[in-house]
Amino acid sequence: MVLYLLNCALSNAFFVYRTLNRNKKVKYKNFLHEVGRSWISEVQNRSESNSDELQFPEKQTTPSGPKQDRPGRLSGDFRIHKLEKIGGGGEGKRKYPARQCTVCAAYKKQSETRNICKFCIVLLHKVSCFEKHHSVMNY
Repeated sequence: MVLYLLNCALSNAFFVYRTLNRNKKVKYKNFLHEVGRSWISEVQNRSESNSDELQFPEKQTTPSGPKQDRPGRLSGDFRIHKLEKIGGGGEGKRKYPARQCTVCAAYKKQSETRNICKFCIVLLHKVSCFEKHHSVMNY
């Protein structure tokens, strides 16, 4: 099926080429050879130019938390502090990634969360830990 569609596309391209270049007498077989050669040369040129620098898809990673508190952590302005879900990993990663909550870790409590404060770049549970982190100096 794919080869049939490719053949249809190439025959249409040949008719367009022959219509635009009436003074050139080119056979369909020679046209196909030229198209194949141009495709091969394009692939070779592209592989030679990218051989030194391999391009990998961008990873979606969760940023690591800051070493010190951000200045606006205790501002009380909850409009700038937004909880968002941690981005899902790529192939072979967990569909719903979770990491240790910052406030729970301070109490040595094993508890994972999937939420991150985008302003503070800190992992927090939705209600209790989010309020403690943004209202108490030493939670």
